Amino acid sequence: MLDPCEDSITGLRARYRSGEVSVHEVVARHLDRIEALDGTLNAVVTLNPHALSEAAALDASRSEVGPLHGIPVVVKDNIATAGIATAVGSVALCKHVPDTDATVVTVLRRSGAIILGKTAMPDFAVSWHGHSSRSGYTRNPYDVSRDPGGSSSGTAAAVAANLAAAGIGTDTGGSIRVPASFCGLVGIRPTVGAVSRHGIVSLVREQDTPGPLARSVADAAALLDVMTAWDPHDPSTAGPAHARRGSAAAALVPGALSSARIGVVRALCATGPADDPAVADVIEQALAAMRARGAELVDIDLPGLGALLRGTFHYPRQSRRDINRSLALAGTAIRDVADIVASGQFLPALALLPVIAAGPEDPSTDPGHGAAWELRTRLQHVVAAAFAEHRLSALAYPTVRIAAPRWANVDNGVFEDGALDTWTSDESTFPTNTLIAAQAAFPAITLPAGQTSGGLPVGLELLGLPHDDTRLIALAFDTERALPPRPIPGLVLSSINRETTS
Repeated sequence: MLDPCEDSITGLRARYRSGEVSVHEVVARHLDRIEALDGTLNAVVTLNPHALSEAAALDASRSEVGPLHGIPVVVKDNIATAGIATAVGSVALCKHVPDTDATVVTVLRRSGAIILGKTAMPDFAVSWHGHSSRSGYTRNPYDVSRDPGGSSSGTAAAVAANLAAAGIGTDTGGSIRVPASFCGLVGIRPTVGAVSRHGIVSLVREQDTPGPLARSVADAAALLDVMTAWDPHDPSTAGPAHARRGSAAAALVPGALSSARIGVVRALCATGPADDPAVADVIEQALAAMRARGAELVDIDLPGLGALLRGTFHYPRQSRRDINRSLALAGTAIRDVADIVASGQFLPALALLPVIAAGPEDPSTDPGHGAAWELRTRLQHVVAAAFAEHRLSALAYPTVRIAAPRWANVDNGVFEDGALDTWTSDESTFPTNTLIAAQAAFPAITLPAGQTSGGLPVGLELLGLPHDDTRLIALAFDTERALPPRPIPGLVLSSINRETTS
């Protein structure tokens, strides 16, 4: 019998209907998995003390509560959960317990999902890596000497290691897609406003969006369908709710690639000094697989992309205000991130956080703030022009141009973390491609493209135009069918072998 921890959302729902397993049994099994593996992973920071009683209540209901009935889910630590600590990865806020759920948690619970617990993240989501003052280091289940990526680090590590069926992260610059790439998962950055941000601590309000991380496109789509809705507490949801083009689940049919023109941004696939040629090789194989399923690949250029990304990097000017507004709405004891930095209650390796704390309380006082938002419009036009000129369905490129780095390299300052006195906004040393969708506020999805010879996952990102989320999901679903199956992480295999021999 398939272990419930290995099963898909569709598989679990079928087993509930048949009576093969109960929700209580499945939740208990996942909690056992957390107890067995999370001492090594350090992915889950706070458990829901009522998870088993909530599971028993679902079993007693004798009917499906909703489309995620009995599905065990983990939630990032910047998303409010009533009665469960929500610290945004910060040791300074570790005692903050919200009175109410974020909207996205409310809709998950209403759909029948069981919130198992909260997951690790870097302080205020300001890192590409999975370390924080609250919880220390989170490990990658494919190789525990390596980083799972950030900032949705704990969610990705937990879902990859089968500690939950799926999870919720947030994405401002790539915080869903980077850890999904490193941990062999599907991660969706929806159109901004498709999913409510109410109850979530912000970083750059115009870029922030929650989204799902899952082990398959179908599972990610199941979560996104539940999460996507208008919310009067977040006015930005009105436009996407009106523009929504069908459900994500309806897009899960073969054949989307056969009529697709995919723009391959070759400059983002090239191997530079900081990039990994093994990743480029995996991406080329994935692109060939897409072509074999009927996609027409078109090499394209995005003129001036580097300068546009540098010019639309809003964190130093805006994030202090957006974080502080979120803290005030959440009712935390500390209301200014600058006070946290001044007290030293943050991970010193997070070099961007002091820069944010030194930023203006009101960005409108910064003469460069308006110009940066004008550049955002130009970035959007450059990307959209490529779609119009080449009649594209999506752009494609590696999510990150390296596989998961070793923690030793992160600690030694190979990337921006660990280089507190040398941080610069001119150019990140971290070779990610996720900033394009983030800073243009466009939707994107990453899916596992394959593995390096060392067994490390590689992510392929597909970027679409606003409100084209369902088309991206259709393309990702068809691409997934053409790519190698996701391998079981080494940490999970070791656990299975121990259980088999015991």
